[in-house]
Amino acid sequence: MFKLKHLLLCLALSAMGLTAMADATLAQNNGFRQQLINRAAPDEPLDVAVGVRITQITGVDQKSENFGVVARIRMRWQDDALSFDPPDGQSPFRTMTADSFLRYARENGIGVPAFSIENQQTRSFDKAFYVTWAADGSALLAQEVIVTLQAPDFDFRHFPFDRQAFYLRILANLPSEFIRFVPMADANGVGDTLGEEEWVVSDTWTEVDEVEGISGFDSSRFSLGFSAHRHLLYYWARIFVPLLLLLTVTWANLFLEEYRRRIDVAAGNLLAFIAYNFAISGDLPRLGYLTFLDSLMLAMFAVSVASVAYNVALRRLAVADREKRAAAVDWHVTLWGFPLLIASTIIILCLVFFL
Repeated sequence: MFKLKHLLLCLALSAMGLTAMADATLAQNNGFRQQLINRAAPDEPLDVAVGVRITQITGVDQKSENFGVVARIRMRWQDDALSFDPPDGQSPFRTMTADSFLRYARENGIGVPAFSIENQQTRSFDKAFYVTWAADGSALLAQEVIVTLQAPDFDFRHFPFDRQAFYLRILANLPSEFIRFVPMADANGVGDTLGEEEWVVSDTWTEVDEVEGISGFDSSRFSLGFSAHRHLLYYWARIFVPLLLLLTVTWANLFLEEYRRRIDVAAGNLLAFIAYNFAISGDLPRLGYLTFLDSLMLAMFAVSVASVAYNVALRRLAVADREKRAAAVDWHVTLWGFPLLIASTIIILCLVFFL
């Protein structure tokens, strides 16, 4: 027992020592890397104005939580290292493709505002990508790219009355001591014809912040965000109006005098509710929460099940020679009980989800 206690103590001390050594090594490495950055970084970071305009939304995949866009990315900056004396009679501008400009900058020791699209999910396709700079060192990078973007900010709780936030995020590859993004005036937003029929874009904005980059240090990040809501005509025509009609059939079924016929009609409505639930479930991801439409369909499904059980109970009362009592109960439920149940259910769901 004595040896076991000492063995456990030694193991604990060793673990503490290894942890302390690891923390000290990490702190030393971070300090060394920070010293390198402080020595290599310029006195002031290179200010790069960024403009992003989305000209087309190629699709929104709600199950995969991503969306595709065609975007025009522009960056403008001033670097004296790019200045040159144009020969007489020649243009004071130079233009190169992005790859050629990177080779030119590397050969001449010129810094470039290297960046990546942070929330890019698949390989992108460049329709155009070039850099133009003037004799005074002012440069413009222009890129038109087709890319699929991740959308972790989607929240479907209010579906189909939800409003979603979409982002295209550009992250500098160098720490913020080297490159600092700023929004380019009047160059950010979305086009007027996006080619997306389901969504209506309402607001756009830009954000600039600092997050951990691929270098391991804080890097400047530019984000173009826009919010959009759905065209609701489809959902009213394909879901809500048929749902209302099914509820109307369920209510009208209560006016039938023959309880057996009521049970048959109520069972048919129950199958219709199940079919509707499967029809809309294929468009949404498997979420860890219920949307407004999910809750509404579950509530109406419960009402349909209750309608079957209610009519079965009335049928049993009639068979047991208690038809007068069944008729008295049925009169109150049919006239005001069922409509009150539907109205109160919808009001409660609206209060829960939208207040």
